[in-house]
Amino acid sequence: RYGRGLVSIKDEISILRGVAPFSTLDNKRLKLLAFMSTLVDYNTGATVVKQGDAGDSVYVLIDGRVEASISRPGEAPLVCEMGEHAFFGEIAVMRGRVRAATVTAKTHLVVLKISRNVLQEMIDAEPELGRRIEQHIEKAGYTFS
Repeated sequence: RYGRGLVSIKDEISILRGVAPFSTLDNKRLKLLAFMSTLVDYNTGATVVKQGDAGDSVYVLIDGRVEASISRPGEAPLVCEMGEHAFFGEIAVMRGRVRAATVTAKTHLVVLKISRNVLQEMIDAEPELGRRIEQHIEKAGYTFS
């Protein structure tokens, strides 16, 4: 299991390589991304992102499970679960919108938090990364307005 202080840069690079949008980045870029990102722990029940908030970061779930829920007036919330190596928070960051969902820790979490600025620097250096993230959004079938 992972935990604070137990995840090495080598682990982060390996995990990033397994996340579709980052999978084709070379080792140098993956290492840079890992170094420029922040490892964060969340306790069970903690809110990672809240629907309606500004999107300042994307997340890669290193360990644990989260629940994403979308509340709409007059409708039951839409809910999905995500596990290890899930990539989330990209819609708000890529499309300049507020958060489309609330993401809550179902278990203790360890996430790699990648700021909007770091992600944009990576996309500026590697434009294909931006296209892969957009493909990730489309493939997942997100229909948020």
